[in-house]
Amino acid sequence: MRLRATVRRGARLGALIGAWPAGIVGTLCLVAAFVCLIGGHDGSAWTLTCAGAVAVLGSMAVGVTLGTATGLALALAPGRLITRAPLRGLLAALTAGLPVAALSVVALTGDGYTLASYPPSIHFLTWSATLTIALVAAARSGDIAGHGAEH
Repeated sequence: MRLRATVRRGARLGALIGAWPAGIVGTLCLVAAFVCLIGGHDGSAWTLTCAGAVAVLGSMAVGVTLGTATGLALALAPGRLITRAPLRGLLAALTAGLPVAALSVVALTGDGYTLASYPPSIHFLTWSATLTIALVAAARSGDIAGHGAEH
């Protein structure tokens, strides 16, 4: 029962992590599609709407997957590790942050590009998002594992 509850709490956190970028990107795409629709660019409006839908669904899927993986890692970790907040936070941060970092590198280095091909602003956005996800998972690791203030 503890495993199922911990994984469920992790998936709930993952849904919240995925909802922020999904809401921002989805809103921006819908506003841009509306502007294109008013301007008579029906093809661009449809493309932006589809891109927004894919971004929203992808963000939510990645968020729930990361949260579920974090919950599973915390549920399967030994009790000595879970009772120590720094180690529990480090496990949660690595479980949530490393896949995002790997996904970012794969996405940025496709089609013959290297990480050096991008301006510093792209690196700042990419790595600050990865760090934010890892820090949120670490900060909420006690709640996911059932050792937080509300448990």
